[in-house]
Amino acid sequence: MKLIIGFNGFIRVQVRDPGMMDNHKDDEMISSSSTKEQAILLSRLHKAYAEWGMGNAIRVLSNLGFTVTLEVIMETVNFSNSKNIDTHDMLGSEFHVVVSENEAERRREKRKK
Repeated sequence: MKLIIGFNGFIRVQVRDPGMMDNHKDDEMISSSSTKEQAILLSRLHKAYAEWGMGNAIRVLSNLGFTVTLEVIMETVNFSNSKNIDTHDMLGSEFHVVVSENEAERRREKRKK
């Protein structure tokens, strides 16, 4: 996974390998068994799901006006995973409230140290 946070305010999230969608011959060479093909498909779906989750975490933090850092992005993603929150639900108002409460607590803890 690549996460590039630019000084210009742009953020790029990339999980897929550059040639992954272009060339399916490699998949055929790996195995002709359906089990391995399913494993490859599940791996790709997992990567895409991770990309959407990371992107949604960034959207939520940006919507809330928080400074977007790698630490805060990863905390938001990990929090959504720990609570089994679907990637689409991350964009809902309830998740925004929970993230802002979580960030307030994190800042309080940071000041205490």
